[in-house]
Amino acid sequence: MSIKIFTTIGWIVLWAVAVIAIVIVEVFWIARPAVPRGDLVTIENYLIQKLSQPGEPKLGNAALILLQKGEVVAAHPFGIANAEKKTPVEIDQTLYQMASVSKMVTAWGIMKLVEDGTIALDKPANQYLKRWKFPVSQYSDKVTIRHLLSHTGGLDDLFGYAGFLPGESIQSLEESLTLTKDSTSGQSRGVTVAREPGQNWLYSGGGYTVLQLLIEEVTQQSFSDYMEKAILKPLGMEKSSFDWEVIAASDRIDELATSYDEELQPSPHRRYTATAAASLYATPQDMARFVQAYHRKHLVLKQETLKQMMQPQPGAHQDWGLGHTLYITNSIDEYVVGHDGGNLPALGHTVRVNPATGNGIVLLISGNLELASQLGDDWVYWETGKLPMNAKLRVLGSRLVPALVGVGLGALAIIIRALMK
Repeated sequence: MSIKIFTTIGWIVLWAVAVIAIVIVEVFWIARPAVPRGDLVTIENYLIQKLSQPGEPKLGNAALILLQKGEVVAAHPFGIANAEKKTPVEIDQTLYQMASVSKMVTAWGIMKLVEDGTIALDKPANQYLKRWKFPVSQYSDKVTIRHLLSHTGGLDDLFGYAGFLPGESIQSLEESLTLTKDSTSGQSRGVTVAREPGQNWLYSGGGYTVLQLLIEEVTQQSFSDYMEKAILKPLGMEKSSFDWEVIAASDRIDELATSYDEELQPSPHRRYTATAAASLYATPQDMARFVQAYHRKHLVLKQETLKQMMQPQPGAHQDWGLGHTLYITNSIDEYVVGHDGGNLPALGHTVRVNPATGNGIVLLISGNLELASQLGDDWVYWETGKLPMNAKLRVLGSRLVPALVGVGLGALAIIIRALMK
């Protein structure tokens, strides 16, 4: 009897291992998105179909721009930009709050100061800070600017900023760094150094708020003023700003894309202290100009600096540069780069570029937190023939329940067969 039980258990284990092995092989070596690879028309039609089909996935409004060899070749608006006035999305006018894509632009501002010799990439951030410093710990004076840009500073905040609704008081930078009141997860807490910098990657919105303060300290300007003069205007992003007040003063509040929740109900616009991390306002056209800057010679950043920003950083596990996600290697053993972003209630964006080809995508969505990232991964596959790891993990997640069901049914069949003998 005991031998029979052990034999049955052995067959169940073998069945479970076989199912898991099949799932892993399928996910990591075989699975591909539905988008056919080919010319521009294939990806353009695929994305339009995904963004305009009725039912799921839902979205309130969206803007899609595709670039080829550094030039805009397709631009498509979707849905209602302003829920109150029922105005459509306009590629060159509608302003989207860019969520964490803002970090990618902020990184340019930091690297401009590095190029100018104002700051040094590998010097401690505390050296440049006066209004606030990292709370004293054994590691607080070891966190460099490189660490903050690459999320390897040993910070454990995991911010996520929710912003402040109308009528709520907005914290100062120092107050937010000391005890933030708008974290999207957990209790209010400050930005601290919890572990040895440079060893491991852990996403830190707080690190970019430190960089925002650092820019103000070393330039003696507001963060938004510096970014406008040093980065946005030189890149031709004339309608973009990190400052809500600038948008309001120019009578452009009505041009803000309505912030829909996931039930597609309009939600009040939120204001942010941590603008470097979460709150650039930009038109889709301006973000396309930003993507173009990766393929053109210009007066903002040197090509050598851009290449440095798009290289894996120590402790970042080969998938993070300086302010950039490294999605997948391209044809010249560099990387397709960019940044995704999501803000409450349901803003979800992606901006990605292959510097080797000048091809890129700008996809901005209100009313759906996940769709932009998923379609961004599909675009990366179309561009390179490779799936980013996040896409593979999503596929893995979709396979888990069927795999468990398969293991359970197989185990049941094995047990029934054993009992019938």
